[in-house]
Amino acid sequence: MFNFNRIKRTRSQKLQLKLTIQFALFFIILSGFIYYYFTNKVEEQVNEKYTYKADVFVNFFTQNPQIFLDKKFTDLDIINKLLDLNDAVYLVVENSSGELLDALNLEIAENSFYILTKADGEGISKDEKVYRVKLPIKTKNISGNIYVGFQSRDDAQKLFKNKLLTALFSLSILMIGIVFTYFLSSISFRPLAKILKALDSANISIDTKKISSSRKDELGIIEDRVNIVLAELDRSTGEVESLNKKLHDVFKDKIAELNFEINQRKKAEISLQKSEEQFRLVFQNAPIGIVIISTEGKIISVNKSFCDTIGFQRDEIIGIPIKYLFEKNELEGFSDDGFDTDGNPVADINTEKMLLKKEGKEIHVIVKSVSVFDEKGVVKHYVMQMLDISEIKRVQKELVEALNKAEESDRLKSAFLAQMSHEIRTPLNVILTSIPLIADEVSAEDEELKIILDSVKSAGRRLQRTIDMILSMSSVQSGNYKATFEKFDIVADLKKMVNEFKSLTDDKGLRLKFSHPREDVFVTADRYTVNQIFQNLINNAIKYTLKGYVEVYVKNLTNDKVKVEIRDSGIGMSEEYLLRMFTPFSQEDVGYKREFEGNGLGLALVKKYIELNRAEINVESEKNIGSVFSVVFDNEIFLKTTVESSNKYKSYN
Repeated sequence: MFNFNRIKRTRSQKLQLKLTIQFALFFIILSGFIYYYFTNKVEEQVNEKYTYKADVFVNFFTQNPQIFLDKKFTDLDIINKLLDLNDAVYLVVENSSGELLDALNLEIAENSFYILTKADGEGISKDEKVYRVKLPIKTKNISGNIYVGFQSRDDAQKLFKNKLLTALFSLSILMIGIVFTYFLSSISFRPLAKILKALDSANISIDTKKISSSRKDELGIIEDRVNIVLAELDRSTGEVESLNKKLHDVFKDKIAELNFEINQRKKAEISLQKSEEQFRLVFQNAPIGIVIISTEGKIISVNKSFCDTIGFQRDEIIGIPIKYLFEKNELEGFSDDGFDTDGNPVADINTEKMLLKKEGKEIHVIVKSVSVFDEKGVVKHYVMQMLDISEIKRVQKELVEALNKAEESDRLKSAFLAQMSHEIRTPLNVILTSIPLIADEVSAEDEELKIILDSVKSAGRRLQRTIDMILSMSSVQSGNYKATFEKFDIVADLKKMVNEFKSLTDDKGLRLKFSHPREDVFVTADRYTVNQIFQNLINNAIKYTLKGYVEVYVKNLTNDKVKVEIRDSGIGMSEEYLLRMFTPFSQEDVGYKREFEGNGLGLALVKKYIELNRAEINVESEKNIGSVFSVVFDNEIFLKTTVESSNKYKSYN
C-alpha cells in the first residue's frame, strides 16, 4: 500500500504562494500605472494652460518682429499689458544664436533658472512660485525663443494635492488587491485541499510504474496521485479508456467548431449593432434633411434637420406620401401606388425641386435618393436626402445682379475715361502743337520765355503720358485689352528702343549699353505690351540714374526661355518699398517736393503686362547702389497652350 502522508506538507503550498505573489505584483504594477497616468494627465493640463498663454507672446512677436532688428522691446506698454493679463512675472527674448535681445523682470527669470527651461516646458520652479515656459518663434525672416514665467502657487498646490490623492488612491487599490488575492487564493485552493485529503484516505495500491512528474507544488501532488488512479483503472478498463479518448477527441473538435460558430455569430451581431447605432447617430445628427420612405412612397422616418427645414413635427408627416410635400405633388419615380409595379427598383433620384413648407412657403431643395436592398436583392426602403439651397439661390441671384452692376459700372468707367481722355487730349494737343509755333515767334534772346515754353511742353507730355497710363491700366484691369500673341525678334525691338533713348542718356552723361547674342532671339508674346514693359523699365532706369550707366542684356536660357535684364547704377530702392513697388500709384518718394516726377503707374502697368504675357519679373535693388530688373519669357508655355487649343478645336470639329 502506498502512503501519501510521507509527502512533505511544504509542497502543497508552493502553487498557492506563487499565484499570490503574481497577483500581488499585478496590483502593484496597476497602482503604479494609475499614479503615473493621473499625475501626468494633470501636469499636461497645467502645461497646456501656460503654453496657451505663452502663445499670446509668440503671436505678438511674430506679428511685430522689430525686436529682432532693434534688439530691444519697442512696445513696452503693450507687452506689460500682456504680462498683466496673463499673470506673467517675467519675459525673456533671445535670437536663434542664443543672444539675449531684451527681457522684463530678468532678475526673477534668473532666480527661476529660466535658461534651463526645455522646449516642451520645464514646469514649476523649485520654489513653486513660477511656472516656466519656453517656445520658439519662427517666421519667414527671423527665428528665436521666448522664455515666459507665470505665477503658479495655486497650480503648485493643485499638483501636490493631486499627487497626494492619487498616491492614496493607488495605495488603496494595492491594499484591496492584496487582501482580495489572499482570500481568492484561499477560496480557490480549498477544493484542491479536499481532493488531496480524499486521495490520501483512499490508500490506493500501486503495482505499476508511476508516470514521472516534475512539478513540486499542489498540482504536482495531484498529478502523482491521479497517475496512480489512472494506472489502476487502466489495468481493468483499458478498452473503455481507449473509447473515452476517441470520444474526447471527437467532442473536442465539435465543441471547437461550435465555439467558433458562436463567436462568429456574436461578432456579426456586435458589428450589426454598431452599424445600426452609427446609422442612427448619423441619421439623427445629419446637417441635411433625411427621409426614410417605404416601397409604397410613404414616409417611415425623418430626422430633425428635415423637420426644421419644412416646419412640420415628426408625428405630423409620418405615414403620408412623400410626393405631397413637393410642388404640384410631382416627383419622378413615384406613383399613386408606390414605385415600379413589377417590383423592380426605381432608378435613384438626383434632381432639384421646390419643397412646400408647413406655412405654404416654397423653398429650393436638392433631392438625392438611394435604394436599400435586403439580402435577397429586394428593395426594403429608400433613403432620401434633401438639402435646402434657398439661401444659395438667393445669393446666386444677388451675385448675378452685382455682376451686372459691376459690368455696367465698368462700362460707364471706360466710357467716362474715354470721354475724359478725349476732352483732355483735344485741348492738350492744341497746346502741344502751338508751342513750337510760339517758340518760333519768341526772340532768341528771351531765355526766360523759352524756359517757360519748355516747361509747358514737358508738363503737357507728362500729362499725356499720365492719361495714356490710366487708360492702359483701366483697359487691362477691365479685361478689355485684347492681346495678340505672335513670334518676333525681341533683340530687334530692343535695339530700336535703346537707340531712341540714346539722346536722353547723352544729355544726362550716362553710359548706355546693349548686349545680346549674335543670333536672333525670338519670343512668343504680345508685341505691344512687351515694348511697353521695356519702355517703362528703361525710362525708369534712365530717370532714376544721375551718373554711371544703364545696361540692357538679352540672354538665351535653357528650356526655351529668354531673359532680359535692365541694370543701372541709380538711386536704388529700399527693402520696404520693394514689397509694394508694383502697387498702382505707389512711390517711394512722395509729396510735392519729391525729386523725381511720376504718377506711380509705370511699374504697376509693367506687372500687369508681365502677367498678360505669362512671363516672370524679378527685382534686385540696393539703396544708392542701383537696381536690376530681370524679365523671363517662357516660350514653352505658349507652345503647350497652342497645342491644347488646336486639340480642342479638332475635337470640337
